[in-house]
Amino acid sequence: MKKIIIAIICFINLSFINIGMDYSIEANVKTNCQDNFPSGLSFFFEQVGGYGDKSMVSQVERILNIDLSTFQEYDFIDNEESSEKYWKNITKFESVIDKFISKIKANPKYYQKIKYNPIKLGVDFSSDLNEMKKIEQKQKEYENHPMYGYPNDNKYLSSKAILKDLETLKNILKCYKKSGATKIKLNYD
Repeated sequence: MKKIIIAIICFINLSFINIGMDYSIEANVKTNCQDNFPSGLSFFFEQVGGYGDKSMVSQVERILNIDLSTFQEYDFIDNEESSEKYWKNITKFESVIDKFISKIKANPKYYQKIKYNPIKLGVDFSSDLNEMKKIEQKQKEYENHPMYGYPNDNKYLSSKAILKDLETLKNILKCYKKSGATKIKLNYD
């Protein structure tokens, strides 16, 4: 059982890989818009659940002095008790995105201030007991590292892929507005 847990921990620590849980977005009216929430942006915002205040998004909020908590207010896709509280005014949501883009452009080297865990774990598993001991030792070193708890650098911020994804999200909102939408809801599934 311990071998399986170590393998799972190693797998979970991979960065920027779509593991099946993603954000999605929907309008309060039926549209023909291409509305796939950008996967890189989804991963970026999902990190709060796994890394807390050490996540990239939490660090970016502090560095750029911006509140991105609206992205943490989401419903679950199969929630039968969904409520109105998750619906956001589309114009206000769009203004958060615009402000975020402006802050990034005004501080183009902001990503250099992000703290990352320099140790990268791969998907390691072996049926060989001695090899598994080495893997467990590597996991212990990882857990004892002073940067433990911080995400690995997947180059999402430094490559400026976040800006492209934010523009994609803005285009989704524009399409929604043209279709008569006044509200959007973020879902997580």
